[in-house]
Amino acid sequence: MPQAQSEKTDAAAVRALAVVVLYRTPFARSKTIAGLAQAFGEDPLLAQQLDVLVWDNSPEPQEERGFPFAYTYRHSAVNEGVSGAYNAAMRIAEQRGCGWLLLLDDDTSVTGEFLRGLLGHAAEIASEEGVAAVVPFLYAGTFCMSPRLWRFARHVPLPRPAAAYTERRAIFAANSGTLMRVRALEVIQGYSSRFWLDYSDIDVFHRLHQQRLSVRIAGDLSLEHEMAMLDYDRRMTPARFATFLAAESDFMDLHRGPAERGMHLLRLAARVLHQRSYADPAFARLTRRALWERLTTRRTTRLGRHERMRSAGCGSQLIIR
Repeated sequence: MPQAQSEKTDAAAVRALAVVVLYRTPFARSKTIAGLAQAFGEDPLLAQQLDVLVWDNSPEPQEERGFPFAYTYRHSAVNEGVSGAYNAAMRIAEQRGCGWLLLLDDDTSVTGEFLRGLLGHAAEIASEEGVAAVVPFLYAGTFCMSPRLWRFARHVPLPRPAAAYTERRAIFAANSGTLMRVRALEVIQGYSSRFWLDYSDIDVFHRLHQQRLSVRIAGDLSLEHEMAMLDYDRRMTPARFATFLAAESDFMDLHRGPAERGMHLLRLAARVLHQRSYADPAFARLTRRALWERLTTRRTTRLGRHERMRSAGCGSQLIIR
């Protein structure tokens, strides 16, 4: 009996700040906010462990709404992408004494069962400071988006385990649905402003791995999530794809060796051929331009050019979350 009481106390001691990042998404259209409302409505005790921050990168602030949970609304006058939102949330979590940060996009289908499960995993590894994050399995339909294991010049889905375990190999997980330890983020000085949207999660998990921090794989938890990169006809735009190509290029230049960068050239060439079948020819043109840039410019030139592109993109509100 004393042991059971101790486990219950440890679980209750876990406090997290859930941050929902919006961009041009009204409260009423956010799957994530709808899921949180239902979860808190069904289980009001969640409020003892979970604070909610709604971070809005939209050009104009929204009128706040009533929900069956307490929340803090922040509107960012300058859109700094998900990286800026998560870094601000990290500071707020630290101020509130929340040891964990639950990262959420606006279109992730969360449930009370999922939230309780995630907090339970955090309680189990609360004292293991070397574990930086708890990650569920994220699916877009039947496609496993996350977590994924790095292999030479590519990444592959991590097999779903029968039980939770701690992964020490180089992996990455999608931002949305990840429960990140605030202290671990502080160790790597938060999210990179260079990877403000695309590759923000890949970059942050790469840097966590460099610090020999591991990841808890919550094999019993899964989420449905929409992904723009899988839907070029309805959700992807050429401007959005251009930011992805720049981030992809920067990650290869900053964190991958010559052999993998060479393989990336072949991957770009294959992508050009594949995208010629798309309804909008702009995607193939952009990929062809990215391939030509990598063939004809130095790494320092590309990185400088993309940094200027990033600054212009943030200032003109080009990004979608």
